[in-house]
Amino acid sequence: MTRERALSALSMALCMSLCVAGGFAAGCAGSSRTAGSATVPFDAVVLSVERNQDALTSLSGEGELRVETASFSQGGDLDILLRKPDTLQITVKGPFGIRVGNALVTRTNFQFYSTMQNRLYTGRTTAENMRKTLRIDLTFDDILALFTGGRFLAGDRTSPDEIGVDGGDAVFTFTGGEYGRRYVVDPSTKLIRRIYLIDNDGAPMIEQAFADFQTVGGVTIPRTITITQHQSRQRFTLRYGQITTNTEHIQFTFSAPGNAERVELK
Repeated sequence: MTRERALSALSMALCMSLCVAGGFAAGCAGSSRTAGSATVPFDAVVLSVERNQDALTSLSGEGELRVETASFSQGGDLDILLRKPDTLQITVKGPFGIRVGNALVTRTNFQFYSTMQNRLYTGRTTAENMRKTLRIDLTFDDILALFTGGRFLAGDRTSPDEIGVDGGDAVFTFTGGEYGRRYVVDPSTKLIRRIYLIDNDGAPMIEQAFADFQTVGGVTIPRTITITQHQSRQRFTLRYGQITTNTEHIQFTFSAPGNAERVELK
């Protein structure tokens, strides 16, 4: 497989896999127990994370994307345009700046064009549609949060089922629902370092990690975002090179050739 074809094939997988990492299934909370002593109150962490997310209205980022699987490792460039509350555009580029994939996602619809396949995917941005494609629930807000430092799911903003400490980090675990969720938080900054989707035995299935935080325009953003799918042994790493936040005017442009094969996901 050529580098260009690998990036083209995986650019859609990137969009979908990033959505998976942001869309952990929420569930009902059970009784709470504490392992060790938490280094920061949970309510204070939730408030800090939500304030940081609410301070961001838009983001323009350029960076490097690396995709690693059991059989190969490929890299390319990634451009991201994000405007709250309703629009996200992702562009994947190969060698010499050649565009190999472009996705435009809104609260109502999404479009993805693969250059190498000359194929346009379209559909409605609904939990049902995403569940058909990804076999897991997610919301549009969770997708936006992925590129900006993560957040607690709506169902995970009350008392956690387990509270613990790991290497100085505070750990909050929720066991309700089909899958568990585990949040690892830096107690000094009250920012999320990692989010895990865990199975019934507590083993990680999907890991979402944030690192190299920097404050840009009054918003703290991770410059390195890593999504690891442990079962399929796939890892997606995004490293921002340039980031601009809260720009008033952002232009979104999306186009596909008239002869592109149309695939509608219903």
